[in-house]
Parts: sequence; structure tokens; C-alpha cells
Amino acid sequence: MAHEADARIARRLAPEFTRDCWIGLCVRVIEAGSHESRDAVMRTPDHYLAAAWAPVQRAPVRWPEAVVIGSPTASRAIATLLEHLPDDAVLFLAGVDDVDAALAASILLEADRSLEAYQREAVERFVHAEHDRMARAIASRYTDRDPAFERFRDAVVRGGDR
Repeated sequence: MAHEADARIARRLAPEFTRDCWIGLCVRVIEAGSHESRDAVMRTPDHYLAAAWAPVQRAPVRWPEAVVIGSPTASRAIATLLEHLPDDAVLFLAGVDDVDAALAASILLEADRSLEAYQREAVERFVHAEHDRMARAIASRYTDRDPAFERFRDAVVRGGDR
């Protein structure tokens, strides 16, 4: 049964991006674990956030059309996501640097009133971790340093000291 479900999902996934594809994301936001409550220890599975952005017709769209959470596998989350898309939608799975995973997770936090406390806390940690990851990427990739300007400035400063 699981094999058939995975085969149905695979038929809806695009190996390469085209303009007709929905853009998808599937990322683990909650690791399997144990959570203590007043009365018992609850064991929980991995949970995956899945989101989809409509095909790009003109310019990329920031806001996803659908955001879901599923467990215990990524395939289950993708299957749940596909239920929210048109029957003929083909999904290209992008990476976390291709779409705004933190935005999708923030939408999940605001829109899904049935999240358990442990789920909400884990998704909030994911959002913070994504923001930290983005800050590190920005710091390593972008700078205001301009070697030509620095040479000019050094020449002017040295010239002014004479």
C-alpha cells in the first residue's frame, strides 16, 4: 500500500523545473522524540512541513498557496500537500535556499490551530534556525566592501596627508 502511494506521488513530481510546475518544499521540522506530560511519556514521529507555490507565470510569488504538516514521512506530507493542489498539478521540489521556508513555517504556526504544544515549539525553533541560517548566509555572501572604492579612498587619504 505504501509503495502504491509513493508511486502516485512520484508521478506528480517533476525531475526538472519548468514554468508549468508548482514549486514545492518538504522539510523536516520536528524530529521524532519523547515528550513528557503530567501523566505519561508520549512518543512522537518525525513531522515534515510541505508547502507549494503556484506556477510562475510572470514573476516569482513570495506567498505559498498551501502549507501543511505531515508525519511520519516526507512522502505522507507531500501526499497531504498534493490534496490541496489541482489534480493535474505537477510539483517540483525545491530546496530551502530556493523558497522561503521560514515564511511557510510561520504561516503554519498562524493557520494551524490544531498544532500540539510540542509541535508549535518545534516549528518555532525551525523558524528561528532558518532566520539564523539566512543571517549567516547573508554575512558570508554579501558585503559593502568595494576594492576599487577602497583604493580610491586610500589614495585620497594618503594624498591628503602630504
